[in-house]
Amino acid sequence: MITDLKTAAAYIRVSTDNQTELSPDSQIKVVREYAKQHGYIIPKEFIFRDDGISGRHADKRPAFNNMIAAAKQKPSPFAAVLLWKFSRFARNQEESIFYKSMLRKNGVEVLSVSEPVIDGPFGTLIERIIEWSDEYYSIRLSGEVRRGMTERVERGGAVSVPAFGYSISDKQYVVNPETAPIVRRIFSDYLGGVPCTRIARNLNLLGVRTTRGNAWENRTVEYVLQNPVYIGKIRWNPKRRTRRNYDDPDIMVVDGSHEPIIEKSVFDQVQELIARNRKKHRKHVHEVNREDYMLHGLVKCSNCGRTLALAVKGVSLQCVGYTHGKCSVSHSVTLTKINAAVIDAIEESFRTGNFHLIVKRDTPGTEEAEPDIDKLIEKEQQKLRRIREAYEDGIYTLEELKESRAVINARIEELNGQRKAEPPKLDELKKRFAEKHKGVVKVLRDPLISEAEKNSILRDVIDKIVFSRSDCTIKLSFYC
Repeated sequence: MITDLKTAAAYIRVSTDNQTELSPDSQIKVVREYAKQHGYIIPKEFIFRDDGISGRHADKRPAFNNMIAAAKQKPSPFAAVLLWKFSRFARNQEESIFYKSMLRKNGVEVLSVSEPVIDGPFGTLIERIIEWSDEYYSIRLSGEVRRGMTERVERGGAVSVPAFGYSISDKQYVVNPETAPIVRRIFSDYLGGVPCTRIARNLNLLGVRTTRGNAWENRTVEYVLQNPVYIGKIRWNPKRRTRRNYDDPDIMVVDGSHEPIIEKSVFDQVQELIARNRKKHRKHVHEVNREDYMLHGLVKCSNCGRTLALAVKGVSLQCVGYTHGKCSVSHSVTLTKINAAVIDAIEESFRTGNFHLIVKRDTPGTEEAEPDIDKLIEKEQQKLRRIREAYEDGIYTLEELKESRAVINARIEELNGQRKAEPPKLDELKKRFAEKHKGVVKVLRDPLISEAEKNSILRDVIDKIVFSRSDCTIKLSFYC
């Protein structure tokens, strides 16, 4: 009988390039069987699945990133991540080591149900060899795929997700009658003097989304304006990802087999205008140290919640969402004005004791407080619900259900016996906090203390500052 039931997550991934992989359902089946034999419960909400996605780069796997974000909570909601094979976790050894180390520091093990390794240094070595083999296979496969894609480009064929304005049919780009007019409007507006940020903001206000379903930004508009696909060309780099380095000497630009949306003369005029505008604004790029100011990273937009950052020339802050065309409300405010407003607001909060205080878990005197016990008990009660679901799904037998329920109920009884005295009341915590930091306003007003030092001091006491331009108000959230 298993005496300690633990919660686990399952990570399931299938790519499109390997016919020897188990199907997602088969992977889930073998992982669940392992979990059952080794005392793990896998709730449905902790089954993370990426279909048809390469394991080379973690940032391209949404379910993987959701799993990592969940595992980073303190405490983690699960004790292990179960995989069919280590290759499902990553095919890049550097990323694999990084994420496994991150998870293990938070008490989360990464286990392959089909590649068990022994504990200790030798087992770690075997795991590294498996990871190296997976990465080598992936690199070889990637090279073969890229060669095939390059050959297709040379014939004018499509090799990627269709650009905005096009659909894809029989591996060919086809003009999309709904989005192609928007592309023409983008080019027309830019030639008419409308900046990329305003074009992006207008598209967002109209509810238009990019090919990938995202909101528009100034850089998204710039990408459209510089993409030769719209004049019937295919741009491709056979050696590496180009990103936005369009001067890379390895880039190929060949005639495509698709219909253009933009006339070449219009496209050329836009490229000339982009070059002139960049030259005109280049002189402002290095004028200020964008890190060295008191409120760096602390002020948030009341409309969209994004951070306010330094605008051109460094004399004011502006919502980064508005700057990129994602937010519809300007929050421009001079540094002088908002610095004074924030310091005054902090002073008033300490004087009256009327402020919003967020209590962290590790606040002295609260680490063993009753709410933590309640959460641990709730986790055990969740296990009760999950083993009941497992029984209803046919994963557990009735006898296994009874045994597991007995183990969990015993743990709940044990936790109830660990309850401590109630934590300090919020009013008391506010008094302690105000007394501890009562000198902060004097420091913030001192002209001899650097902006960077003031920013560091603020980060010790401020969670965030929400600025509303419409009524010029400041809302502070402190934490202890």
